[in-house]
Amino acid sequence: MTIVKDQFNTEIFQMGMGNLLLEEGCALDARLIAQMEENAAAQGIAHVTAKVPASDKDTLNTLLQNGYYLADTLTEYFFDTEKELPQMKHGCILRDAVSGDVEALKTIAGESFQIDRFHSDKHLNAELCDKYYERWIENSFHGFAEKVIVAELAGQAAGFTTGKTYPDSDIGHLVLSAVSGDSRGHGVYTSMIHEGISWIQRDHPEIRGVIAGTQLNNLAVQKAWIRLGFTIHGSMYVLHRYMGGENGGQI
Repeated sequence: MTIVKDQFNTEIFQMGMGNLLLEEGCALDARLIAQMEENAAAQGIAHVTAKVPASDKDTLNTLLQNGYYLADTLTEYFFDTEKELPQMKHGCILRDAVSGDVEALKTIAGESFQIDRFHSDKHLNAELCDKYYERWIENSFHGFAEKVIVAELAGQAAGFTTGKTYPDSDIGHLVLSAVSGDSRGHGVYTSMIHEGISWIQRDHPEIRGVIAGTQLNNLAVQKAWIRLGFTIHGSMYVLHRYMGGENGGQI
């Protein structure tokens, strides 16, 4: 069990950011937490994220009692790719992203995420939280994602979803999705997820299922998944710990 530096988040948030890697069956206590944090501080880490399965109440409570605070609760849904997707009439054009889309997608990303773990943390700058998602979609287009699907309305990018598969896994992931504010309420999101599943079923017959995740209180997204045939898969708590420092953790 250790805290490792997160280079991507460190660059975005301009402070040392790290992730606490939990080991199954290893009990946490105050002494071990203090030791890990001391080692992390020596690496310049000022902010730590811990993702705890919802079933592990002991770890959750131990972290809460030792300076960690709840930043988010995530839920995951699973689509069995042996199932047929429901028939759907799309009200938008669905296509692969092209380089000319990137700036528009960054704008959509920067405006769309407000209930995530970053924006809920008072120790993180809101503009940098927006930048996190802008950089994420930009990197996705440049190879971080295997697939970036764009929904187009009236000749303009209205939303995106990103997908990824892994050589050593038979599970695919729909990772990041967003719809522009003036394009919501037209079925754009559901169409994009439908297309993401269709892509995996078509191009990756070895994949037996697809996982997507969101915040527990993001009910509209979960309702869309259920309509498409997803089922509940799991949940986790996301805890943060801000350790600060003389310079506020800035790098």
